[in-house]
Amino acid sequence: MKKKFVDSSLAFIMKYQECDDLKIKRLKYGLEGIYNLILKLIVVIIIACITNTIKETLLLILFYAGIRTFSYGMHAKSSLACWIVSIAIYNGLPYLIVNTNIPNYLGYIILGIAFISMLLWAPADTPKKPLIRKNQRLKCKIISMIVIGIYTLIYFLNDIPVINNALIYALLIQIIFINPITYKLTKTQFNNYKYYKKN
Repeated sequence: MKKKFVDSSLAFIMKYQECDDLKIKRLKYGLEGIYNLILKLIVVIIIACITNTIKETLLLILFYAGIRTFSYGMHAKSSLACWIVSIAIYNGLPYLIVNTNIPNYLGYIILGIAFISMLLWAPADTPKKPLIRKNQRLKCKIISMIVIGIYTLIYFLNDIPVINNALIYALLIQIIFINPITYKLTKTQFNNYKYYKKN
């Protein structure tokens, strides 16, 4: 099914664009990523509907996507590991979102840690996708910090616990996924753009 999606999408694109071998490889990588993302999203939402946590799951996805898009972060090394981690996060954390009460002072501490983490480590690239261009890395870092600023305002002005909890848990996940310690523990190379430049 994935091959059919990638091949048909690639054929459609190539009708309107000239593609060399490098561009075809990049397009294939991107299309495979889109396919996997959509499939995981469908499965996660189905599980959320079954477990009656759809609102919490969607909030978590929204806040996580908002910061992950620009600060990047570590990826699982295999498809199976990715599935396990995705379901654990998106279908497990909603129970905590519903059943925990995060004190405001702790929420602000986590927001502060998130801001410092973005300043120090964002965007955290991967061996498969090194962020080679300096201006791109700077742009992603600035936007990540702006997102944290927006999240801080939401947290400060909002008094709905489920929204604030989803926001804080989304940030906790991303703090972990861009941290060099996590990269080291999983034996994943950090700051891959530096390695790429040396070669």
